[in-house]
Amino acid sequence: MGLVFVVEGGTDVGRVAQRCLESANFAVRVLSVERNVIQQAAQVRPAAILIDALASKGRGLELCTQIRANFSLARTPVILLAVHASEEQRIQGLELGADDYITGLHSAPELVARVQAVIRRFARTLPWQNESSLGTLSSFSSFLPGTGSIKTGDIEIDPSAMRFMIRGGEIEVTSLEFRLIYYLSFNRSRVFSRDQLLDAVWGTQFGSPRCVDACVRRLRRKIEPNLTKPTYLKTVRGAGYCLAA
Repeated sequence: MGLVFVVEGGTDVGRVAQRCLESANFAVRVLSVERNVIQQAAQVRPAAILIDALASKGRGLELCTQIRANFSLARTPVILLAVHASEEQRIQGLELGADDYITGLHSAPELVARVQAVIRRFARTLPWQNESSLGTLSSFSSFLPGTGSIKTGDIEIDPSAMRFMIRGGEIEVTSLEFRLIYYLSFNRSRVFSRDQLLDAVWGTQFGSPRCVDACVRRLRRKIEPNLTKPTYLKTVRGAGYCLAA
């Protein structure tokens, strides 16, 4: 099933996740949040990294931020874990770049299913993959135009190299952010609801509309000259989001 890193930080959630994943035939490496997680992940390239979100002194969230800032790990899914987390804490984790936030941990089958769903999502929706290998596994494959670049005004996207540029300058984005901007670019000027974007880009039943909002906010911070009046990523009140042509 692939190697998964579980990063623990002084609570029991890491060990619980380890037992659940090993029972589903995942290879699991348990690491301390205080150890060189970034360096080890860059060397081994695990299928996913699960992090104790409530590790002492905020180290779990800090690690999530560091992973998302590391370009070599942009294609690695990050999942935050917590026994209990408020809505505010979950939103914060998603805004920091986590691809899912799993709480409760009462159901081993659900935890395994959600980890598998995130891994499948990354494996099957990367735009540099051969389209024929995607088949009909997700709605994302239905609009792949091949490896040619897409240019929309100031924005240029090269899916074969996973490059995203504005006015000639390259913007570093995560894999999820890249998929979202790529989807909106290919369907420029079309308005999509959050549920439609979840289905097309996230492709998992475990997604939340707040995941879309968090991803849009992260992208805006990277590309918009004025966050109060977005130039590119527009909000259409009562309808959803679109990329302005």
